[in-house]
Amino acid sequence: MLPLWVQHNEKRINTQYREFGITTDEVVELVTAFRYYGFWRVDLDSGHFFASADLCHIFGMEPTDGPVNLVEMTGRIHPDDMQHILEVYERASVQRLTYHNIYRVKVDAEDYKYVRTIGKFRDKPGTSGEVVGVTYEFFERRPGVTFFLDDPES
Repeated sequence: MLPLWVQHNEKRINTQYREFGITTDEVVELVTAFRYYGFWRVDLDSGHFFASADLCHIFGMEPTDGPVNLVEMTGRIHPDDMQHILEVYERASVQRLTYHNIYRVKVDAEDYKYVRTIGKFRDKPGTSGEVVGVTYEFFERRPGVTFFLDDPES
């Protein structure tokens, strides 16, 4: 079981990219260039969980236009990590916090990979609000390995 660990930090707003003339669209393009970044949203009133195609890929699921099957998704999370994830999510929802956690997602019958989720509570007028976030998979560290993307515009 992963240790339960909570650290409180001051909220950091990083706008350093502006100093270099980089746009927010370019930030997203660069960050998502070499790994899957799954974006998601949870409607707190309905409990529906909406996920991007990349998030579905990370969890080994087929993308869907509507809410995802939470039973299927949570069934792919390591059982020892699930309770902690639920506690963090509930606390973020109730106390309107931003959070991150690292946990394991099933790759096959025996193996798991590590993913990181960053989420935050967001007000939504006329509702209880929603939690939105991003999840990405950790790469295996391999020094000296370089990847390039083909430029589709050249």
